[in-house]
Amino acid sequence: MSTWTTTSPRGWTFANRLITGYGSGIGDFGSSYAVDTTPGELLNGRISADLRLVQRSGVGAGLVCRADKHWNFVAFYTAPEDADSKSTFARLGVYEEGVLTNVATSNEPVMLGTRYNRFSLEFFSGLIRGQIETDDGVHELGTTCVARPFPGYAGLVRLYGAGLMVANVVIQPTTIPLTQDAAPPADPFDFDVFLCHSSADKDLVLGVAKAFEENGIAYWLDEKQIRFGDAVAAKIEDGLQRSRYVVPCLSAQFASSGWTRAEYSAILNAELSGDATRTVIPLVLDESDAENVPALLRDKKRAFYANKTEFEHFLRFLVQNRRAVHVDSSARSLRVDGQTVRPGE
Repeated sequence: MSTWTTTSPRGWTFANRLITGYGSGIGDFGSSYAVDTTPGELLNGRISADLRLVQRSGVGAGLVCRADKHWNFVAFYTAPEDADSKSTFARLGVYEEGVLTNVATSNEPVMLGTRYNRFSLEFFSGLIRGQIETDDGVHELGTTCVARPFPGYAGLVRLYGAGLMVANVVIQPTTIPLTQDAAPPADPFDFDVFLCHSSADKDLVLGVAKAFEENGIAYWLDEKQIRFGDAVAAKIEDGLQRSRYVVPCLSAQFASSGWTRAEYSAILNAELSGDATRTVIPLVLDESDAENVPALLRDKKRAFYANKTEFEHFLRFLVQNRRAVHVDSSARSLRVDGQTVRPGE
């Protein structure tokens, strides 16, 4: 982490897997930023990271690109209307020598989760697009920004003296332009979820699959997709490539299954290397937790099947993100154990 540079060295710490920011900044918004110089200066690229605000109201934080040492950069962040407000909005803004100009604001407030929220910022020429994945869905904001047409570094920003925890930072250069309307690319997947599990947990996994089916979530499950005479390894590889999320179903039995580890390991390794095409989401089936979570999955936010509320949140996330079809969570109901569950119930 020694490659990180910050405007306020006392306000940031950099460990192997975790970056923390704290304390006041400068200017009207108490801003402080840190950038990673490893990838070099980027004109076009993408940065993504998991952000957790210690105090969710009255503070702000996000990602920056094209930053230099003179307080010039483009930022995608959440921030309230003022330091006393409890509502926060997604924003795109430009800092020029420390002076912030807001260029776009989300119409609706963003409800950040109590844990980590995934922030992404893409920038190509004059087009910029930000995205936040929270417990209640995906929030996107895009615009044309002619300011800051020069290359610079990518990194993080805090506002109003926010306390911030950051993990899984990925910075990538790109030569692929964003679309003119800043819309997300067409989804290439046939399945929303690939379920990998121990055969000893078959009954529990069938319960998970039933909930997916009731809510229109397309899933890959071996007993449904692999038939007598099929080449098993080839079918599994095909299923992995055609699925947006790979869900290892964790339990005491799962920990002893080498085959299930092989199923998700290739996708996880690609993800850790910066390929955000597919995502691994652990699902804990039973009451046990930490002792049955493989080491490489322990930093991942996981879902819980035994906890009805947590599982409803997981279902809602999948419904809102299924094969690039986004719906308003306030207008959706879920089917859990054969019953209809509406938001907030």
